[in-house]
Amino acid sequence: MLITPTDQPTVTDPQPAPRSRGRRALLIGAEIVASLGAAAFMVLLAAGVEVDPLDRIGQVSGLAGLQLRYAIIALVVMALVIITARARLRAYAPVVERVAAAAAAGLFSGLVAGAVVVALAGTDYGLHATYGDSGALIGMAQYIERHGTMEANYPPGYPHALAWISGITGAPPEHALKTLQVAATALFGPLAYLVWRRLLPPLWALGLGTVPALPLIDPYKPYTNIMLVVLIPVLLLLLRRLRTISTVTTRQVLFSGLAFGATLAVVFLTYSGWFVWSAPGFAVAALVLFPWRTGWRKGLLLVAVTSVVFVLLAARHLYGLLDSSRSIKDQYFYWDTWSEPAYLAMWRSDLPGMNPGPWPPPGELGGVGLFTVLAVLGLGLAIAVARQRTAVIMLASVFAGAWILRFHFGSQMYAQDAVQLYPRSTAELLYCLLLLTGFAIHFGAARLARVDPLRAISVPGSRSVAIGAFTALLLLLASSGSAIGDRYMPRSDNSLGLLAMNSQMTRQLDGTCSRYAQAMGRGCFVEGDGAYFELLQELQRSGPKVGELHPPR
Repeated sequence: MLITPTDQPTVTDPQPAPRSRGRRALLIGAEIVASLGAAAFMVLLAAGVEVDPLDRIGQVSGLAGLQLRYAIIALVVMALVIITARARLRAYAPVVERVAAAAAAGLFSGLVAGAVVVALAGTDYGLHATYGDSGALIGMAQYIERHGTMEANYPPGYPHALAWISGITGAPPEHALKTLQVAATALFGPLAYLVWRRLLPPLWALGLGTVPALPLIDPYKPYTNIMLVVLIPVLLLLLRRLRTISTVTTRQVLFSGLAFGATLAVVFLTYSGWFVWSAPGFAVAALVLFPWRTGWRKGLLLVAVTSVVFVLLAARHLYGLLDSSRSIKDQYFYWDTWSEPAYLAMWRSDLPGMNPGPWPPPGELGGVGLFTVLAVLGLGLAIAVARQRTAVIMLASVFAGAWILRFHFGSQMYAQDAVQLYPRSTAELLYCLLLLTGFAIHFGAARLARVDPLRAISVPGSRSVAIGAFTALLLLLASSGSAIGDRYMPRSDNSLGLLAMNSQMTRQLDGTCSRYAQAMGRGCFVEGDGAYFELLQELQRSGPKVGELHPPR
């Protein structure tokens, strides 16, 4: 679905016939199946990669094996796109484009999830075993299994999902967490693509909806950033409906309110943190886009129904969150809280000791890196070419609101001795900047097409554009998936690889060691054992590079 220049639907178009609606539903179903199927297929193929993840050569071979499987599937996808570019088969090209774009999104996150499967081969634990947030989630799931509920101040969605998987599989939460981490990571690409497909055509949903989300995929706690990727387009859809409310019936307003309220409640109950950072900017954008003259009654009805449904469904956690905000003090100071606060070009997780080196990285222009310069230029270009578009108004407003809140909480750290999760705003700020850059290209191409269609980069019906875009995007997703997957391979240093290392070297619930810890011959350890930390230091010294593992042959 393309966004029209005024974000207004064409009310004179005839209603689609039942057959057309049935065909549209079938095509949507095909995209869903293709995206989810591609992600699941990559995970299943990863189970056939036989390497030792505690050997750096094994890790590299495992990643190469995953890339080989990805490449074969990608070549099949590209072959279908190229074949339907021929004149005789061009009628099938739009359908193939939809399915291919959906499959590409699933292949990416399936590739990352497959890397996690390789990294955790031979152990029953998920990433980080029972340490840190993994241990906290396991504790919540165990409490739910015993009492059927949990404390109201934490989003209940993920702990309940963990308890549910534990219940249906018969595995303890310590083991079920591995299944949930892999499954949620694999869902990242399909969810990002399918939500943005409500706003954009297939190739744009893949390029603009999925590529900006690449820095946010997090197999350790996948539910947090997945909800950010879902929340932003849902809020954009809500504002677009609000802006065009005068063109729809009261019945449609009611159904829209029910749908938006329920969707926002699901996101909130899965991870509520992004609502704090998004609220100020979203409120400003809603006031700007509200139909004050043409449909204010319907606008108020939409806001009221959405709010009531949201509050009814999320009431328990909403009350628990508000109540605990007066008493809970976040004193989790870690490496990112010691960093210069305006840096937002990269999100490196909130784990202790994960500083990858000089942070922020040295910048070329007054301490600012080239990536940040390009992202800021994208922000300016988006405002220049499309400042009245709903997407640009909302994204710029949410960015500004989160930017101000970031420094408000950051400025209070010293006086109140509290972090209040302020570095987490980096993820949302970065995501908004990348989306604005993408929309600058999207709306710029549309404007160029109106001025001179022969010079436009998105000429409708151009199969060469589709082939070129798919080739570039599939290669980008392959490279990104490999780089992200490599970060989660077991390592002995203070990197994300330590999560899988802990999983491999922590003693299993039955008292045995993981398969590859046994092969290493150094034993395995209970949580907190000082001998384990001594082993990590020894492995760092003996590795081909700091932190990399390569047992003697």
